[in-house]
Amino acid sequence: MSIAVDSDGASSESSFERDFCSEMLPRLLVKAGASREKADLVARDVAGRAQATAALPAEYFDVLITPFLEEVTQHRPINAPAWLRAAVVVVVRNSSLEELHALNGLLGNRDIAAITEAATVPLRVLLEAPAQPIGLNPLAGLDVRYPRAWACMAALSDLMAASHEGEINYESPHGPMPMLPRSDELVQVRESSAIKGVNRANAVVASAVDPRFDQALIGLMKQIQAGAAEVVPLSALSRLSRSSEKQFRVLDFLLAHNATVLTTNYLLSPGAVAVRERPFVKPDSYNPVVGWRKERGLSPAHRDLAREIRKLF
Repeated sequence: MSIAVDSDGASSESSFERDFCSEMLPRLLVKAGASREKADLVARDVAGRAQATAALPAEYFDVLITPFLEEVTQHRPINAPAWLRAAVVVVVRNSSLEELHALNGLLGNRDIAAITEAATVPLRVLLEAPAQPIGLNPLAGLDVRYPRAWACMAALSDLMAASHEGEINYESPHGPMPMLPRSDELVQVRESSAIKGVNRANAVVASAVDPRFDQALIGLMKQIQAGAAEVVPLSALSRLSRSSEKQFRVLDFLLAHNATVLTTNYLLSPGAVAVRERPFVKPDSYNPVVGWRKERGLSPAHRDLAREIRKLF
């Protein structure tokens, strides 16, 4: 992991890097059954993601974490602000830690919860300190590459900052029509009937940070492109991907083809967004209908679409 250096040559490694990434996180991963080598690789990835996140402008940061605000309603520590818990998701949960959870099965939900809780306080210290400049930032540039998705999430972020609920219109930018992923970006993975995917299809078993596109996601995108479907129902946006790059890319594609995305607490469409009145309902990835049945705090448009989608499940 990289260490910032002060002008006098002294290292200024943050407490997040020193205490959490170098010591606490590897210890927790090894205890769960990961090799020391793999634990160190994950720790370096998390440290790099933390540096990249801390270097982002405040307005960009606010939009980047917005997709994950609805899934942290019960993340510990509960008294931490929602923006911080969402930042922990971006930095820690959405790192290569996911591979030990989804693919290897070493980390259960309790392990993930313990790790993200332990990261919260030291990450806050890092994010609230003066930003350290870095070179190429892997989290930057999403607003340029995926303008429709960025405008949509920026409008949602503004709506959530201005009020506790409601709907807002926004101007969706024009641009070249996004294309389907190339053949070398595709991957075939195992399906699972335990979790329901979109449009009542089986979900797939894959790493949520894999940059490639599995058969279920490609099938969805082709349906939207052909006009065979107009609504994409999800428990949460992380069902598209935990990679911000891939998540914004897919959302940009969907919006460009006039699709509406319905999650447990969000309603996203070209030119308009809506959000449930707080507190949010916890998304249920195993049975997303549970969240759509809870109409408290939904705007009229959000409520009506949720009712229509429930009929399909």
